[in-house]
Amino acid sequence: MGRDAGCGKRALSVDVRPRYGPSVPDVWQLFGDDPEERERFASLATTLAHESSPAGPKNRLRSVARISVGGRTWFLKTFTRTQWKNRLRFLVTAPRASDDAGRELAVTQALRAAGIPAPRPVAYGRRGAEAFYLCAELPGDPLANWLAQPGRDPDLARAAARFCGDLLRRGFLLPDLAPDHIFVTPGASGSPRFAVLDLHNGRVAAGNPGPVDHRLLRRVLRRFARAARSTPAASPRALRFAIELIRAAGHRDARSVLAPLPPLWTATRYEATGKSAAYSGRNPRRAEREGRLLARVWPGQASETVLDLPCGAARLLPWLRTRGHEVLLGDGAFAMLQQARRDRTEDVPPPAMQADALALPLHDRAVAGVVQFRFLHHLPNEAARRAIAEACRVADRFVVVSFFHPCSFHHLQRRVSALLGRPQTRFARTLGNVTREFERHGFRRHAVAADRPYARDLWLASYVRA
Repeated sequence: MGRDAGCGKRALSVDVRPRYGPSVPDVWQLFGDDPEERERFASLATTLAHESSPAGPKNRLRSVARISVGGRTWFLKTFTRTQWKNRLRFLVTAPRASDDAGRELAVTQALRAAGIPAPRPVAYGRRGAEAFYLCAELPGDPLANWLAQPGRDPDLARAAARFCGDLLRRGFLLPDLAPDHIFVTPGASGSPRFAVLDLHNGRVAAGNPGPVDHRLLRRVLRRFARAARSTPAASPRALRFAIELIRAAGHRDARSVLAPLPPLWTATRYEATGKSAAYSGRNPRRAEREGRLLARVWPGQASETVLDLPCGAARLLPWLRTRGHEVLLGDGAFAMLQQARRDRTEDVPPPAMQADALALPLHDRAVAGVVQFRFLHHLPNEAARRAIAEACRVADRFVVVSFFHPCSFHHLQRRVSALLGRPQTRFARTLGNVTREFERHGFRRHAVAADRPYARDLWLASYVRA
């Protein structure tokens, strides 16, 4: 974040470990000798009095505010409290601190001392259980913005992967590395210059750390995958990025790191030759049984337009047509849309679009209803929440979903397989969890059906706009 001026040796020696307790007075420490900053941010009270705007999504423990004055910008991170497990971690791992803001400051100082660009610290503060960290704006743009640009340079992604891997290998263990936390500035010679932010979860390994722990690498890659889903990155490019990062982190065997991870982009598995055709013709008896379950929860009315996404090979199309629906097909895999067109030899084929269920290219309330069948169980929790949010956004009246329930014999079998080392590719969730997600977006539960509940794991639920 801001003009990247040096923070000086004095900032590197600051002790940011005040004791906890209601009697502790306010703490406010300024860094650097910028007279403008020392006047504008002379105390915590004057800092909080500045007009600000949200600079990112807020959660229950942290918020980030943007303060813009006189053509310059700063960012104030407020941590409402520090969880006990973080307090313990900050005391036993380097660099030591007593709270999230102090950890962010200490990791930032360590990075900058090593010549790695990071936001310039301006101030650190405490008020009771709250902790504050103020830093200058980082020049450049997020890597996520660069990757989303048409005609983006593939060498940029590889250079970013090498930067991240090298950062980890050098002992800067930053689990929250992601495209929105890596900033890019074009270099004078044409080579990009990278910087990093959002560092309160990081730590610095002592001595020569050597190759990075597999668990940390997997966390970083999962974080990258979640953030990059909204960008048009193809699976082969994502795989090359992962391999480049793993090798830069000191590992020659990328397969051992990647094997336990679920597929980064589920739809791309169906682009393989013959995969969509094999999916199209499998298990017609199960399709009939699932059609009967769908009928038990279906809230749609004749003539309403229904988005079937992901539609696969359009197995639901005849079922929806018999109920008088206009159907819009969508899938993330182009091969599946082609297979659906081959399988359904109709005079007037339904409109179809290739689309990511987590970022639908449709206006709000564009269709009467959305059906997401045999999809949510492929997604970890954060991705599933985004898929539900998008379905609720584009549905005017109802959404129907299927999901896998954790209280089932099938799920127990998968848990045993996971304990034996097989990668987790199916994710279960309870009816209560699914319902709460829909209620967040203004929908109420309409009906529920299950295929041999608690023996098999497939459940269906319909939700209507409240």
